[in-house]
This record gives sequence, structure tokens and C-alpha cells, in this order.
Amino acid sequence: MHFMHPVNRRILIAVLALGTVGGYSLGFASLRCHNHARRAAFEQHIAQVCVDAARQAN
Repeated sequence: MHFMHPVNRRILIAVLALGTVGGYSLGFASLRCHNHARRAAFEQHIAQVCVDAARQAN
């Protein structure tokens, strides 16, 4: 059986760990960005509903 050299194994583990942490970081950042956009769209919708209701009241 062929085993990896200990230094190569540690480098591989470090690269995979950094990739995992980086991937989760990007995923959470993406979720936060989309949440902000969704909230902004909802606020715009509510503002439009309020404007329409005010116009109909007059």
C-alpha cells in the first residue's frame, strides 16, 4: 500500500480545511446578501401598498 508523505498529508488537510471554511464563509455571505435584497423588495412592496391605500382614501 502507498501512503502519503506526512508533510504532503498535512498540506492536503490544510488546503481542504481552508476550502471548507472559505466555502461556508461565501455561502453565509451570499445568504446575507440575498436576505438584504429580499427585505428591500418587501419594504418597497409595503411602501407601494401604503401609497395606493392613501390615494384611494382621498
